[in-house]
Amino acid sequence: MHRGLILLFLFLFWIPTAFAAGTSTGRISGAWIPPAVGPVSDGIIYFFNTEAGPPPERGRSRRVPDARALTKADGTFSVELPEGSYYLAAWKKVAGEVPGPPQDGDLHALSRDTSGAPVVYTVKSGGTTDIGIFRQGTVYKSPVVKLSAGMTAITGTLTDQNGSPLAGAVVQLYVNPGMRSKPAYVSQKTGKDGIYIVQVDDGGTYFLSVRSGYGGGRLQAGDLYGLYGGETAQPITVKRHEVTKGIDVRVGHFADNRPE
Repeated sequence: MHRGLILLFLFLFWIPTAFAAGTSTGRISGAWIPPAVGPVSDGIIYFFNTEAGPPPERGRSRRVPDARALTKADGTFSVELPEGSYYLAAWKKVAGEVPGPPQDGDLHALSRDTSGAPVVYTVKSGGTTDIGIFRQGTVYKSPVVKLSAGMTAITGTLTDQNGSPLAGAVVQLYVNPGMRSKPAYVSQKTGKDGIYIVQVDDGGTYFLSVRSGYGGGRLQAGDLYGLYGGETAQPITVKRHEVTKGIDVRVGHFADNRPE
């Protein structure tokens, strides 16, 4: 496997690789073969548990997936998952194996039926769900996320240590102050103005961190890193159908001072 793909899996998403003891599991398999592209090799198939949140949508901050699988040269994939129901999305980095959110030009797909509704795939204990050939796939173009009436969201500006707007950073929201599990919501990478918007599905209390790319995992020296609240993450209260504004964060670079 390419080193870039290994790094992608390590830092792109904080996805558990082991199931809890006693978890009933099944298998889901299929093939990603868009007609205009053919079999997609080294594509990533993402699975989102339906009980953990809404289906992933284009133009919204991304839900973090619960599991993923890598396609083979013929586009096929197979992965073991806990018993349950899942939404499916697919992604292929076209412009280089770079960790982070989809970029313009990537091949991207969300599993939808002919009416545009998300398809739900059921995994049963001890069984195999074969979804057949997944034919969807379009060239990704970064959506323009704008604040609108009735939206539930957090927004603010990221700046560097000199107070200048920070581009190329990702904001992640957690529901616990320890931030040890995967983030609940993530933003698109910030542009030159440093402004981010993270849309959430309901009001509540969240904790915010800033990283160079999606996911958890060990920080590396030089990675972008910041917390809302400074050295200790502070809670952000969000009300349903309201935008919480002014959640600004000054971001630095992580210094790896671990002893040799």
